[in-house]
Amino acid sequence: MNSPSKSIFYGWWLVLVCLLIQGIATGASIYSYSLFAGEVEAEFSANRALVMLAMTGQSIMIAVSSPILGLFLDRSSVKWVVIITAQIMGAGFWLISLTPSVWGFVAGYGLFVSLGLASMGMLSTSVLLSRWFRRYRGLAIGIAALGTQVGGLTIPPLLAVLIESFDWRIAARIVGLFVAVVIPLLAYWIIVDRPSDRGLSPDGDRIPLGIAPTQTIEFSVRRTWISQVLGDCNFWIAGLGIAVLCAVLTTVLANLSLFATDMGITRERAALLISLFAAIGLVFSPITGRLCDVIDTRWVLAGMLILSIIAMAGYMLAEDYTGLIIATSIVAINAGGLTPLWSALIGDLFKLHLYARVMGVMALLTGATGSLAPVVSGWIFETTGSYHTLFLALLFLLSLSLLFTPFIKRKKTLSPVCQSPTSGGATTFV
Repeated sequence: MNSPSKSIFYGWWLVLVCLLIQGIATGASIYSYSLFAGEVEAEFSANRALVMLAMTGQSIMIAVSSPILGLFLDRSSVKWVVIITAQIMGAGFWLISLTPSVWGFVAGYGLFVSLGLASMGMLSTSVLLSRWFRRYRGLAIGIAALGTQVGGLTIPPLLAVLIESFDWRIAARIVGLFVAVVIPLLAYWIIVDRPSDRGLSPDGDRIPLGIAPTQTIEFSVRRTWISQVLGDCNFWIAGLGIAVLCAVLTTVLANLSLFATDMGITRERAALLISLFAAIGLVFSPITGRLCDVIDTRWVLAGMLILSIIAMAGYMLAEDYTGLIIATSIVAINAGGLTPLWSALIGDLFKLHLYARVMGVMALLTGATGSLAPVVSGWIFETTGSYHTLFLALLFLLSLSLLFTPFIKRKKTLSPVCQSPTSGGATTFV
């Protein structure tokens, strides 16, 4: 039996650096978006649907770039992918600060900032930590995902102070410089791509003689892995659930500050609402990660869908700041758990050497819904003066996904209704 090393396993240091990188990347982009959006809307007298195109562009860019990034992450260095994309994200914030129109804001967020977020959000973290951990994969990714909440807890209030003290353009430049300098330094000095690069094995176990456990595995179905993945009902049903949850989170984060200010609540209290969102997610990220290690991930997915249904109903009924706090707190539970859940589902259904590519392809599905949600929310608001219709649509999609969740198969098998005449009911990637 393998016994763990007595020293601190280096993988836990990688968990820490992934936490910091995710915190900076997501805190500066997703969690701060509504603060920038409000300033841009006011300065250029733009309608809300137009401003929300930046978030739509962000979702499209993440969806399109994720399969390509997944290919690079599977076949090359996680360290250098992170370093390069951090520089691109930082440049994006500088371009936003120089924009003469709302379209520059849309392009900067939708292209440059989004590419960095696609890499440094959950994709690179999940790939890296899935190589370093097996038994504690969910817990490790759940702890690293705390960075998302830490960034959301700390960066929006600081950004609000910068905007209030200077203006949004200077604030964007400061954010861009911080991203372009701090993240590459963390990645360069700490990230190690595989345990074998340091003579280690996943979870810190002893390496059996003559075995290189984390060697890159070549597989014989190079030309068919996409068709096998897309032909598996697990991919589509799990992808639907994750996609709808992403749409809910994208909609809430893109509009949360606006939900509050539309009720006459001050910008500072709106920023605190964003921080509350992050703080609650901070608690539930490792909890959800550990749950994914020890119980059926289908139950975890179903629970998160039910919570989102309750939250959408809560937003529809909210009439004051207290109502927003209650609904936002429920969504925040899912925000903390989404990354470890998504990672656990892919880890359960597909082999490690396909991990980044499967996640990248699934991001196309999540991006399709995530890209529509912000602009649709803005259009609905401009057309009806409220978000009531949007919440009803999300309730329908959440309920539909919940009904299909029991059909996800745990043991890497094709669902009977998905088996083609040529599949013979064979299992995939076993």
